[in-house]
Amino acid sequence: MSMKIVCGLSAGALALAVATSHAQPADKFYVAADGGAAFQEQTSIRNGNSFASAGDVKFNTGFRSGLVLGYSWCRSFATELDASVVRNSINTIGGDNLSAFGARADLTEIPLLANAIYTVPIKGPWKPFIGFGLGAAISRFDSANIPLSYYSGGDPHYRDTDVPFAYQAVVGVKYSVLKSVDLGIAYKFIGTTGHSWNDNNITFQTEGTMTHSILATVTWRF
Repeated sequence: MSMKIVCGLSAGALALAVATSHAQPADKFYVAADGGAAFQEQTSIRNGNSFASAGDVKFNTGFRSGLVLGYSWCRSFATELDASVVRNSINTIGGDNLSAFGARADLTEIPLLANAIYTVPIKGPWKPFIGFGLGAAISRFDSANIPLSYYSGGDPHYRDTDVPFAYQAVVGVKYSVLKSVDLGIAYKFIGTTGHSWNDNNITFQTEGTMTHSILATVTWRF
């Protein structure tokens, strides 16, 4: 093989490698962080052998914060692993205001979700997106001094963890402030199937929880 052919093939391979590197951008992976207010809808009590056998559980406004690891398969479609913490204190259980009894209760959920995200392919720095996710939510109910949740002289705390199925809807918009950095705002809705907690030989069951969150986001692509 002549030197001219070798040089020609080498130049062609180099050109192909350069073209391929431009065709396959290096910023397909991204990490995002979000945080903001979490508004938990009231949910119904659904068992008759707990310290509250009927009525609703009503929540105070809480917070949600999380991290996302994503991969963009193309300009419009990405998949993500989404982990967050959602925490709300509880105002009333079964019509009883907890503060009136010197009691407290909190629900902490840790959703672990796989998301599919569609970004509208428009020109410019704005990136509207929508998506959905499926997974599970580690749900921790933690309370103290709730009437009938413990025996006299016993531990006044009632706490347990369950892991129901979880689903999520996402909509928002991002704005590219740098080549690899986006700032944005997002709405995330997360719902779960029913909860069942057990402590002090008492079972407490509710319908699934539904939480609406308004979040500020920052995304770094690499």
